[in-house]
Amino acid sequence: MSNCYIHDDVSSVGVCVGCGKFICKNCNTEIKNKNYCKSCIEEIFDENKKKIEKLEDTNRAQQPMVFMNAGGGGGASSSSSSSSSSGGGHGYAPRYTKSKVAAGILGIILGGFGIHKFYLGKWLQGIIYLIFCWTYIPSIIGFIEGIIYLISNDEDFARKHDKGYMRAS
Repeated sequence: MSNCYIHDDVSSVGVCVGCGKFICKNCNTEIKNKNYCKSCIEEIFDENKKKIEKLEDTNRAQQPMVFMNAGGGGGASSSSSSSSSSGGGHGYAPRYTKSKVAAGILGIILGGFGIHKFYLGKWLQGIIYLIFCWTYIPSIIGFIEGIIYLISNDEDFARKHDKGYMRAS
């Protein structure tokens, strides 16, 4: 092998995969079994830093502005800003935590026991269904609710029954 490109009097231990120059033990930085010189490491860090800054700037630009109405009146400015930001359509998909299909099938099949209510996080209603399950009234109501869940719009269902729902912005 040759000598280090920085230290002429020291023999090299490897070649930098970034620039292809010979490097000595003091100049070598090994990452994932690959040798790098200090200048290539600095370039990699600078490139990654620029990428991170660019992502942070992009995220800041995509966040909607929120206007606070200090006067306490109406709230027209905040509703208009939220409607304009949601109309921009940055491509975010809504986030659902409850499935209307699962709730509908549970309502149809096990509605008499209130299982669909427990699934939707409505514990008190589920317990009431359980208490009165012997009357078959909860079964009829659960069946009807299951059908309503299945034929309802995804967003309407999520607004009414999904506490973890986040609208698309």
